[in-house]
Amino acid sequence: MDFLTLFGIYVAVVLTCIALVCKYSGHQQTPLGRLLDTFTGVVSQLIPQCLQSICYRTLHRLFHQRNNIFLYLHLLLEVVVYGEFSYEVFGFCLDMGTSSISLCIPYVLLALKSYLFYLCCSRDPGTLTKANHTTQLKVYQYDEKLFQQGVRCSTCQLVKPARSKHCRVCNRCVQRFDHHCVWVNNCIGAQNIRYFLLYLLSVCAMAGDIAVLTADMLLQTVLRTGLLHAHNIDEQGAQHPAGPLFIIQKKEN
Repeated sequence: MDFLTLFGIYVAVVLTCIALVCKYSGHQQTPLGRLLDTFTGVVSQLIPQCLQSICYRTLHRLFHQRNNIFLYLHLLLEVVVYGEFSYEVFGFCLDMGTSSISLCIPYVLLALKSYLFYLCCSRDPGTLTKANHTTQLKVYQYDEKLFQQGVRCSTCQLVKPARSKHCRVCNRCVQRFDHHCVWVNNCIGAQNIRYFLLYLLSVCAMAGDIAVLTADMLLQTVLRTGLLHAHNIDEQGAQHPAGPLFIIQKKEN
């Protein structure tokens, strides 16, 4: 499987997951949510009721209950992408003269990202308990707009501190609640948001570094093969300089 095919599959999976999250996370009023509502309304007329029931239970399990499915999918995609990078790019870059230090940076970033990912998954996001409830009530002031004083959580039976929220997926109130992330199977709150932001930064750095290495590999290939000075012959036998489009098509083939 070539890199472009693998990347296309990855993008398709990510876009599908984003669409499902928009559909089943309570944001149906967005344009994408309304489009999905229309699409599912048409498709549901063609699907037997038993299959609709199975799909509903499956999606409810994915997006409204804690599970490790997205966590395993995340790790699988990462292994596949790095395996493809090691197989396709690493050895080729060595042949092109890229330094070993530059080629090791993605793996260092992978180790750092994996550690931060573990912290996001394992650290308590800031669960409100009877033991820390009194302290948390004094951390933030109530603005009497989004957060009113004296409002009690109907599930936890605790007065909600300002900026806290009950997560319906984890079934707990979380301090300075940001969101529930299915990719780490955990809430993001006061106690782990720093690790989450560092994790996102490491992912961006890792993706950027791999993109630079891949671009350098392609550039070196073009320069060493002399494609910039090549010519192609059309059906009439006339020669034309090889432009960027021709080079891209040659690389894909």
